[in-house]
Amino acid sequence: MLLLDIGGLDKLCNYVGTRLGNSADFTLRPIDKPGCRLAVMYIRNISGRQYIADRVVAPLVKYCDNSFRGGFDSLLQSAALSPCNSPEEAVQSLLYGNLVVAAETDRLYCTVVGADNFAHRSVSEPDSDVTVKGPRAGFTESGEGNVAALRRVIKNPDLRVEKQTVGSLTGTDVFIVYLQGRADEAVLSAVRRRLKTAKASCVVDSGNIEQLLAPKGSFFPTLGSSEKVDKVASKILSGRVGLVCDGSPFVLTAPYVFAESIQSAEDYLKPAWYATFMRCLRFFALLASLLLPAMFTAAVYHDSWVLPSVLMESLHEMEKDIKLSFFAEILLMLTAFEVIREVGVRMPRSVGEAVGLVASLLVGDATVEAGLAGTSVLLIVAFSETSGFIVPAMSSAGVLLRYLYLFAAYFAGFNGLLFAFGLTVIALLKKKSFGVGYMTPLYPLNPRGMEDFLLAIPKKTLGRREKLK
Repeated sequence: MLLLDIGGLDKLCNYVGTRLGNSADFTLRPIDKPGCRLAVMYIRNISGRQYIADRVVAPLVKYCDNSFRGGFDSLLQSAALSPCNSPEEAVQSLLYGNLVVAAETDRLYCTVVGADNFAHRSVSEPDSDVTVKGPRAGFTESGEGNVAALRRVIKNPDLRVEKQTVGSLTGTDVFIVYLQGRADEAVLSAVRRRLKTAKASCVVDSGNIEQLLAPKGSFFPTLGSSEKVDKVASKILSGRVGLVCDGSPFVLTAPYVFAESIQSAEDYLKPAWYATFMRCLRFFALLASLLLPAMFTAAVYHDSWVLPSVLMESLHEMEKDIKLSFFAEILLMLTAFEVIREVGVRMPRSVGEAVGLVASLLVGDATVEAGLAGTSVLLIVAFSETSGFIVPAMSSAGVLLRYLYLFAAYFAGFNGLLFAFGLTVIALLKKKSFGVGYMTPLYPLNPRGMEDFLLAIPKKTLGRREKLK
């Protein structure tokens, strides 16, 4: 606990104060005793004042004298003591909510005392991942608190936690959480390497980490993201690596494969037949969300034989008084729906849902009354957009793919649609997430892994290590 190369207590205090710009919330508490000069430094509001007064200042005033030789361990009533060996280390410790205690007798001694008192949000059920059955606890903005929440679920001595600092300006802590012996070493090495080489000045959320770790030009998500403790814990138990970013309630997991987008934590809490049915439903809802507007567009303009003649006649009957073309109707309503959804998200929560609902009703009714869109188009777009919500992980990619398929179908019919869809499938088959095939267990084929793809067999798969290659 000896502080070297600073030249005395006064120089240390001056250095720390200058380095922090003599900030208004920086506190320096000098204590002068015969033969012993002391200084307690901390930043108000992020360090506990009562703790400092009772556990630090009081023992120093009472027991420290000219015989002191750096024995802070026996003097201070704290379980979080660490040596401080440079002035810059003292500054960084203060920024993390700790306090720095320096004592000058025959030489200068210094230690860091853990006393952070950051305000934390209480644990609650996350809004982004609602569950009907199962644990409801969600993560908070405290990185260390989130790691503790994972340890509470995974009471295993093989659970490992590593810490890296990312962001040259923010100095954000990122915790790598994995289960030794289950996590793939290649994936773990890739995560460590990408974090170390990530060049960013500002990291305030796990979304920033996701963008830093994702390969260039990545269209589909390569990292999972969740606010639910049990969901992330189950992924770590299956062999994935968790990334906890301090300041964010969303915890990332790597690698992320396509199969995870149609899986739910509730699948393992319900009968196998029901979970399997729901996974199939999610998969076909995803396909309908992407392809339905394009399929009707291709049928109207190029391949009318695909649809039954009765349906085509009904469709033409509903569209005969519409001022816009069928393609323009679809394009208009898709864009209007995305705008309304964005408005609902950006508005304050108390009015956002109501505004989104009212706007949807008004826009739908007004466009039909004005002859800008038919009821058939409203039904097609509404079902397509609503189906996309059932697979939220693919929502961002789904928006662009929906437009891509629509234009392909308009210009080239079903041939163009099949070509665009085929390119998407090829891209998915070639894609990798941290060295793991994105379409595993379909490609490369893993028969054992198929038990947890569309099929859901909780008794066989719950807690099993996945083969991620």
